[in-house]
Amino acid sequence: MLKIRCLLLLSLITSSLWASEFLPELIYQTDSRFTHHILLVEKSTHSLYLYENKDNSPQLLKTYKIATGKVTGNKLVQGDKKTPEGIYFFRKFRPTSELVSSYGKPGLIYGAGAFTMDYPNLIDKSKGKTGGGIWLHSTDDDKRVSKGLDSKGCVVATDSDIRDISKYIDIKNTPIIVTENLRFLKKETWITNKNKISNTIISWAKAWKEKDFQTYINQYSKTDFKSRTKGNFYAYKRYKSRIFSRPDKPSIQFSNIAILNYNEYAVVILQQNYQSNTINDIGKKILFLKQNDKYQWKIISETWEKIDLDQELFSPSLRFFANESSKESDDTGSI
Repeated sequence: MLKIRCLLLLSLITSSLWASEFLPELIYQTDSRFTHHILLVEKSTHSLYLYENKDNSPQLLKTYKIATGKVTGNKLVQGDKKTPEGIYFFRKFRPTSELVSSYGKPGLIYGAGAFTMDYPNLIDKSKGKTGGGIWLHSTDDDKRVSKGLDSKGCVVATDSDIRDISKYIDIKNTPIIVTENLRFLKKETWITNKNKISNTIISWAKAWKEKDFQTYINQYSKTDFKSRTKGNFYAYKRYKSRIFSRPDKPSIQFSNIAILNYNEYAVVILQQNYQSNTINDIGKKILFLKQNDKYQWKIISETWEKIDLDQELFSPSLRFFANESSKESDDTGSI
């Protein structure tokens, strides 16, 4: 018995030391508002890893078994039965009652409920990928999960696990990153890679605060940047030039910065507090970045939405299953 206890203690110490020396390359910085918890899906091992924010760095909290698309590889087109890979966010939760109301008895196959994901994201669309209805959901037959490859593209967990996972999901504020193989980096390499991305954000933020237009606009990609409202890089540059030429100097503060990375692109999430003579807004900004041919990180897109600072910081709970009703039902199943 003493030997077994010693082996268990040694295993725990080894795991702790390994976790402190090696970190996931998909997560470079976390925060308490937007990335308090992050889900990592590794398709090759059919595992879902739940990470939590610990002093602005990721810390593994739990691991679950999951099933993914029946066909291996990254999703490309509608109906290919592959699970997409990349950085995604949840849009809403659909409980069993809503799924049955929408689809009848076949809706029961989603088990306790489903969290819809925002596939295809901006990067997927730029690559011409099609399809939709990619969800994280449970099942009415837990044996499906043990098969590993058993969905039309969704990520599938057991009924009990989806309930547990749901405690850590904050709609729009819990990223789910899907990859074929999860890689870990030595802490020194992880910090170096993180700094390459954060240096772009630091230069961008500093230039904006100081109204240094040339340095500011140089953080954007001339070839890949596109604004949903202003158009390509050159149209955006003309628009921002007019804004910077105004005599006022707004106060701009940034906080709650998170940095996620998937292969050739990165996602930076931050809280932006902008105050000027005419505008007083606090919101969540998401920046998409890609490396150019000189391996420099450049902004290729950005979004902003207003946030309520009076809302309490996230705390895990079973709120999604406290009330099985839902008002929204505009998504369809995985295709």
